[in-house]
Amino acid sequence: MSRVSEDEVLLLWRALWAFRSGRQPRCRPRGHPARSQCPLLDRCPRWHGQPDDWAASLDEPIAETEHRRASWPCSRLLELLSPELTRIGL
Repeated sequence: MSRVSEDEVLLLWRALWAFRSGRQPRCRPRGHPARSQCPLLDRCPRWHGQPDDWAASLDEPIAETEHRRASWPCSRLLELLSPELTRIGL
């Protein structure tokens, strides 16, 4: 089991947030055949049937946007990352 500092957790949180955010997120599948750098892609409803997040967030209520984003695996991971986290592993 590895120990991590508060700064390391914050850096991981920021990197994950940046990876999945923006109009053209880096986790978006690209190319033919479509591939992504995200290891959670196969379990992510964002790229398998949900509307485009950026466009949908302009028209829908905030609660609906938050509910949709909560279904993404990376959102659940971001919720687990906090300054109180000191160990990664079982």
